[in-house]
Amino acid sequence: MTLGSWAYVAMLVFCLVGTIPLELVLGLGVLRQVRRLGLTILLAAGPFVLWDLWATDAGHWWFDPEQTLPVRVAGIPLEEIGFFVVIPLCAILTYEAVRTLRGRPGRWFARERTDAPRVKETT
Repeated sequence: MTLGSWAYVAMLVFCLVGTIPLELVLGLGVLRQVRRLGLTILLAAGPFVLWDLWATDAGHWWFDPEQTLPVRVAGIPLEEIGFFVVIPLCAILTYEAVRTLRGRPGRWFARERTDAPRVKETT
C-alpha cells in the first residue's frame, strides 16, 4: 500500500471537514434526521454502485490497486462506496446552509420558522 492509496480517502475527509461545520455552526438539522438522510443517500448511491459493479464486471473500467485501499466490497474499493455517501451528504449540507443563510430554510428538513410574519385574523 502506497501513499497514493490514501488520496481518495483524503479527498473524502477534506469534503467532510469543509461541510460538517455547516451543520454545527448553522444548526441545520440535517444529521438529526437520520432516516431521511439515509434514504436519500441510498437512493442517490444505489444506482451508481450498481453502475460501478456492472462497468467493472464488463471491463469498461477498473480501480487501480496502487491508488486505492485493498478493502473491497463486491470488488469495489471501500472508498468508492464512501464517495457515494460523502458527496450526497456534502451536497445536502451545502444546499441547506445556503438556504439558511439566504433566510429561506429549505423544505428538505422542514422546521418551524420563528421569523415568519404572522397573519392577523380579521373578523
